[in-house]
Amino acid sequence: MQTRELVTRLYERHGHGLVEKLTAIRYHNVTSRARHGLAGGSTGNPDCGFLYLLVKAFARRSIFEIGTYVGTSAVAMTMAGGHVTTCDRNDYGCLPAGIRFLNMTDSDALRLLRREGATVDMVFADAAVSPDAIALLNKIGSEDMIFTAHDYAPGDKGEVCFRLMSKCYGRAKESTWFLPEAKAIEVAPGVRLEQATAAMIPNRLIAAL
Repeated sequence: MQTRELVTRLYERHGHGLVEKLTAIRYHNVTSRARHGLAGGSTGNPDCGFLYLLVKAFARRSIFEIGTYVGTSAVAMTMAGGHVTTCDRNDYGCLPAGIRFLNMTDSDALRLLRREGATVDMVFADAAVSPDAIALLNKIGSEDMIFTAHDYAPGDKGEVCFRLMSKCYGRAKESTWFLPEAKAIEVAPGVRLEQATAAMIPNRLIAAL
C-alpha cells in the first residue's frame, strides 16, 4: 500500500465530519497564535486531518507528542478520541482542558510516564526525537504503536526521526513507513490531507485496514 492509497482509504472509511473538525482545529490554531502574539507557524490542516484519521481508524488512546507550541495537533488528536500527553521546553498556555502538558524533554517526559505505568500507542514528533526517548519507547510503547513525525524533508526534523526510529526502534522491521508525497493528497473537492508527516505503522494494523 502506498501513501496515497492509505490516506484515501482512511478518509473514505473514517472521514465523516472531518471538514467540520478541521474548521475547529484551524480556529484553535489561528486564535491561539493571535491571542499570544505568536508569528510562527503551527501544524496545518492537511497534517492535522491525517493525524485525526490515524487516531480514529486505529483507535489510538494513549498518545505522546513531542513539541507542543500552541497545541494544534494535540487538539486534532484529542478530537479523534485520543488522550494526549505533550511535552515541550516552552509553555505558551494555549492547550484546552483535557490535554496534559509536561514542561520537560521527551526523554524526561517518557521516564515520568514509565514511572506512572503508562503505555504509549501513538507518537507524534514535531521535534527531533532523542535516542534516549526511543530507548524508552521500546519499553513503554505498545506492540502496535504508531510513530509519526512532522516536517519530513532532507535534513529536517522529520527526516531525523525517520533515520533514528528506523535504526533504534525495536519493532521498526515489523512496520512500514508512509512518506508524504510532493503535494498534499486531495481526497475530496477542497479537502487535502497529509502534507509533511511521515508515519510508521505496524504491518498488522495495515493488513486489518
